[in-house]
Amino acid sequence: MWSLQRVARSFSESVGRDSWLINRLRPGYESFLECASLGRGILWPINGAPCRISPSSRRLINQDHEKAVAAFLRENVRPGQLCLDVGANVGQYVLQFGHWTAPHGRIIAFEPCPETVRVLERHVRMNGLEDRVWIVNAAVGGIPGFATLHFSGTNTMNRLDSPDLRIPGTVNKTRVQVLTLDDFCETQTLAPDWILIDIEGFEIAALHGAERTLNRLRGSLGLVVELHPESWEIAGATRDDAQDLIKRLGLIPIPLTGQRDVWSDYGLVHLRWDF
Repeated sequence: MWSLQRVARSFSESVGRDSWLINRLRPGYESFLECASLGRGILWPINGAPCRISPSSRRLINQDHEKAVAAFLRENVRPGQLCLDVGANVGQYVLQFGHWTAPHGRIIAFEPCPETVRVLERHVRMNGLEDRVWIVNAAVGGIPGFATLHFSGTNTMNRLDSPDLRIPGTVNKTRVQVLTLDDFCETQTLAPDWILIDIEGFEIAALHGAERTLNRLRGSLGLVVELHPESWEIAGATRDDAQDLIKRLGLIPIPLTGQRDVWSDYGLVHLRWDF
């Protein structure tokens, strides 16, 4: 089947992945892959980690997804560790964390979108990670409560409070629970080894809601955050607020995706402890 997928991918690239022909053929091809895999998912390595995913998720998960970030995490995440994936989407990093922390490491995945959670749950089952992955169907922010999630299926640009105008087509709304990492970790008596945050501009709010946890685990906790400076205003944050918070926590942002200025350029950073 892997050879067939390679041929299909080459054909799609030659014709155009968004061409009329490919869009007409895609549903039938995905149904074929679903039947051929007996519902167990297709083999889909992510940054070299052997994974299985739903055929319909192929366009959501790039096989070299954020390659430099994955390389950093792969080098530093250890077997047996506890990793929190905040904004897990359909499991791009959950599945990789499953390999990097094997055989006994645990992953807690926070994802507020109900449609996305259903796909994430399926990917967890396909990869035999049910005993090691806990999916929390909630958003993470600075204050516990509820908020409106604007979403379009499993789009990675789904976000709270206002829709991302880059999302094509219809955007739906639903009420979701918002948790803080402080409350969650304290209630569950957790000491995570790594926290990965990617929540479309609300990362500063999430860090505000994790201050006690970060101070408690100072020096021992690894932290990787995707910064969306262009969206901070929507989440009620500013550049000054972000800089003050990071400094107060004793962290230094190290760009992982080639940003020149982490406070104005979109990208992922390693928030390293400033000893």
